[in-house]
Amino acid sequence: MVLDTEFTKAPPEYVTVSLKDYGVISLTGPQTDDFLQGQLTCDLKQLADNQWQYGAHCDNKGKAMSTLFVTRCADSVLLITHKDAIAASLAQLQKYGVFSQTEIIDATNIYSLFGIFGTAAPARLAEWIDQPLDVEHQQAVTSISDGVVLTLGNHPDQYILVTKRDNFPTNSDMDYWNALEIERGRPTLVSGTLLEYVPQMLNVQAFHGISFTKGCYIGQETIARMKYLGKQKRAMFRLVGQGKAVDAGATVEQQLGENWRRAGTVINAVSRTDNQLDLLAVLPSDIEADTKLRIKNDDASLLEIYPLPYNLDES
Repeated sequence: MVLDTEFTKAPPEYVTVSLKDYGVISLTGPQTDDFLQGQLTCDLKQLADNQWQYGAHCDNKGKAMSTLFVTRCADSVLLITHKDAIAASLAQLQKYGVFSQTEIIDATNIYSLFGIFGTAAPARLAEWIDQPLDVEHQQAVTSISDGVVLTLGNHPDQYILVTKRDNFPTNSDMDYWNALEIERGRPTLVSGTLLEYVPQMLNVQAFHGISFTKGCYIGQETIARMKYLGKQKRAMFRLVGQGKAVDAGATVEQQLGENWRRAGTVINAVSRTDNQLDLLAVLPSDIEADTKLRIKNDDASLLEIYPLPYNLDES
């Protein structure tokens, strides 16, 4: 099993990863839904017991401090996001949550998170949780005795296991998970990219992660203006090519004649081999598909825009 294979084109048999870079915020109490409705970009009124939502959590300028998976778990709502983003989100939630009947805690030490994908994943995971997985819904959630399983996609079948047990067997490192998320074009905000982008610049709407009909929430004015006044000048693209390992927040440059100039910023990146990069980057929305790109300070790098598995024009 090697990382230079595209998992969405040649699904592996079974990849399991400890999602040690992710954490959980838990909210419990009678006003939790109403409170989160005023905080997150997604519509909590549409959050069923057996389906998760993708969304973003923004500041009052509409800049995203986290992208997250939102799910019900017993009598709580869990927000699953990268550990880099938890502190900012938790601080804002607790600041506003004092006015609501909701208990907000960092539950990262309560739950263990595991990522599972591949052709054998459904059967092996069902065997471990000792019950069948919910297969009837898009974005399905299967409730288990001590947590939940989120179905994140198919081709390959992909899951997040949220459990109070820490003994799920793993066979791969985080790069495998990150590579699949990049293939799916689903961004994860980490240090270097927090509070820089309105959610549409991260294609959150492509995952139905922004409600434009639910009414007021923090940052909504900027997000709505971008949609209805056509102010969106940037979007997220997948880039593939040659280059040294690179971190989120690195600068992407584009070629203009004989010169190079700043084009945008890396959001997530993996090295599939020693010199093959696969990444998500925010670039100008109108950038030409054949534009030559590189990483700043890596003159030997060369990246090309690669198709995403969704159409932003219809989102």
